[in-house]
Amino acid sequence: MKDYKIKIFSYLPNPRIWKTTITARLSDVNLSIKGTEPENIKNWLWDFNARELTETDKKEFKNKTSSVGTGFSTKLHKTEDFLRTQPFGTVPAAFSPDGEIGIFESNSIMRLAARLGKNKNNIYGENDYESSRIDSFLDASLIFARASQIYLLSISSDTLTESIKQNAKDAYIIYMNGIESALNSNKNPYLVGEQLTLADICFFCEYALFSREQIKPTTQKEKEWNSILNTLNKDNFTKAVSHYNKLSQIPAFAEDSVEYLKKIDIAISN
Repeated sequence: MKDYKIKIFSYLPNPRIWKTTITARLSDVNLSIKGTEPENIKNWLWDFNARELTETDKKEFKNKTSSVGTGFSTKLHKTEDFLRTQPFGTVPAAFSPDGEIGIFESNSIMRLAARLGKNKNNIYGENDYESSRIDSFLDASLIFARASQIYLLSISSDTLTESIKQNAKDAYIIYMNGIESALNSNKNPYLVGEQLTLADICFFCEYALFSREQIKPTTQKEKEWNSILNTLNKDNFTKAVSHYNKLSQIPAFAEDSVEYLKKIDIAISN
């Protein structure tokens, strides 16, 4: 493998990592990614040199576990170095090649890839004003991303409430209204300017992750499952959904997403 510029540890697959992989692909930045399925990541040592826990590790780190994070129901084994570089102790966790600097939050890791790629093809904007407009889209995605995460995790853990679903629905409407408005008022084919930018990449990845909510929960077999996307997208957000579909056809996007989205389509149809 070529020398990498960013090392990432996370559960896999994770559409929020795609923000970085897509950006890196378009910017010629090499990555090193390590991880495992979401249900198995609790059995890993969370570290710059992350690995599956051995029996020796379990004994060594028995008294060095971290309290659970969102989406995890058991204690997690995190090294002191991991927590030093990743103060919030979450994944995806990114590192400089020497492991001394930690970068957290998917939007920030994506920005790093763009910077390391010297803003190739103006992926982070043509000037300071465009870059700041891109940042505005990335910041606006955070409220939706938080509500989306809580909602999706509550579905998988059978803890979904009407309040959680309503919060996710409200966040989705606010976010998609902004995307729709930008595309309606923009003479260009992308969210910011004439070229694809981090704003488009972030939108695609957050929407792709949220699209999982169309899958009928197993605990809802006796009820009608009203997906937020299926309820709202029939008459709303036509330009935003069209933009998402257009992005999904770009090879740099499809390389990450095609199998993931295919599995969702199969699950929905069953």
